[in-house]
Amino acid sequence: MKKIVLLTLAFCLIACFGACTKRGKLLGNAMILQIEPAEYFTMGVGDTKELKAIVKNVRKEDVNEPVKWSVSPAELGSFSSVDSKNTEFMAETSGDGTITLFCQGMTVTVNVTVN
Repeated sequence: MKKIVLLTLAFCLIACFGACTKRGKLLGNAMILQIEPAEYFTMGVGDTKELKAIVKNVRKEDVNEPVKWSVSPAELGSFSSVDSKNTEFMAETSGDGTITLFCQGMTVTVNVTVN
């Protein structure tokens, strides 16, 4: 009886894991989220900077998940699109701030200074 229960449990786990990976996704925080450029950068008021969201699974394959961009403080600048993987950030006022990328409950940030 124990063998049957253990085999059934093992089969269920394998089937669940296989179903998740077939979709190209894994559940939980098994995702790579990055902003390009990943390092701190500076720019002038009125300048624009191309930003790219990198969203990959643990096998480093691209994953098509929705993203959202934000900047703090908000008056520092704006994005050409807040829900696209490729966006342009336009600096609108001088100061120091943080650009944040949100995806599936995860966040990643990059610091920016506008002169």
